[in-house]
Amino acid sequence: MSRRLRIATVLAFALALLLAACGGDDSSGSGGQQAQTGPRTLTVWLMEGSAPPPVIDAVNAEFKTKHPNDTVKIQLQQWNNVTTKLDAAFAGSSPPDVMELGNTLVSKYGAAGALQDLTGSKAQLDNNANWLQSLTESCTVDGKLVCAPYYAGSRAIIYRKSMFTKAGIAKPPTTMAELQAAADKLMQTFASDKRFSAFYFPGKYWYAALPFIWDFGGDIAKKEGDQWRGTVDSPEAQQGLGELKKLVDCCSRADKSGDEAKQDQTFAQGHIAMIVANGWEKGVILDKKTGNPKLEKDLAAFPLPSHNAGQTAPVFLGGSDLGIATKSKNQDLAMDWVKLLSGTKYQTQMATVGGVIPNSTTLLTLHQDDPYLSVFDSTAKNSRFTPTSPNWANVESANILPDMLVSIFTGNASIADATKKASEQITTTLNTGS
Repeated sequence: MSRRLRIATVLAFALALLLAACGGDDSSGSGGQQAQTGPRTLTVWLMEGSAPPPVIDAVNAEFKTKHPNDTVKIQLQQWNNVTTKLDAAFAGSSPPDVMELGNTLVSKYGAAGALQDLTGSKAQLDNNANWLQSLTESCTVDGKLVCAPYYAGSRAIIYRKSMFTKAGIAKPPTTMAELQAAADKLMQTFASDKRFSAFYFPGKYWYAALPFIWDFGGDIAKKEGDQWRGTVDSPEAQQGLGELKKLVDCCSRADKSGDEAKQDQTFAQGHIAMIVANGWEKGVILDKKTGNPKLEKDLAAFPLPSHNAGQTAPVFLGGSDLGIATKSKNQDLAMDWVKLLSGTKYQTQMATVGGVIPNSTTLLTLHQDDPYLSVFDSTAKNSRFTPTSPNWANVESANILPDMLVSIFTGNASIADATKKASEQITTTLNTGS
């Protein structure tokens, strides 16, 4: 996108925020709303499954000791519609005080002025000189710190050891060909279970589809001068998607039109051998209320293998940040809460209990003696990211990649036709914002 068009897009969104705020409380002069007095409620939006409930409960309990008259209200959100909800919330007069933002979404809201500038408060945040570089970059917009790094995550394959043993698979696959062979063998072994999936893959799971595109040399988009061009229709990207489709066609009974939001609970029911997942998802699988703690000794992980022997496929380096709304009336409370969750004490719990990659390089040794979690740290070393455009969030909110995958897996379109349409949509969206 040209610099002029980008500025116009940002100004348009910022103007919408400003107009929506008219008639509200007077600004405090520091960019936020006038602080309320008396007992207050701090509203926090977190993504479902991003942190183990015990960790958040502990954060809230410690927060309560400093703010005994105030209340924290946690509202869990879903990834598949969070951009739409954030757009509406920021355009209104009372957005959540604190919100978890996927690292690919920060630039959109930071550039529009929806996130409070935390630059002057950076020194209050633990490990601020040692944050993971990718998270620091995602929180930096026009030279300002607009959020605090929360956690990073990379994906690997979580599998059932007992199912592998029963199928006669002695060790995890190390190539895509071996992965396909193992999946075929598992499907044969458990053929009597009509609900069984050797390689469970929901149709909209684009994060897990990217490694197949990247491993064959494809990409989502490329920047040529000041313009972006969608490239998921390249021969390399199509080849990778073809390999994924083989696995889905033979070995997945997941909803080809569904997403991965409930895959951990489904895995816990005992009819799945493998899923592509973040390390922290093990905690959801084993959850006493929604999962199956009896599976703990039966779970292990291995990197998603490359089609090239001896290599692993590049994975998407995901992650989340914690932002504070510019319009928040409780910015002092918000900052205290963010300091806790992003600080050393609870980042350690997020890493050890939740299985995520913590926000600081000083905490990466927490997983070195864990054969399960160390797999996910290793996959992060061969990782990629989405196109660095402020309009990338619009690609996500338009569901371009999920819709492409659904059309491929359901047979509604060929790989060539589906990827051509998606590439055209990506080109338009990255260059115009819509």
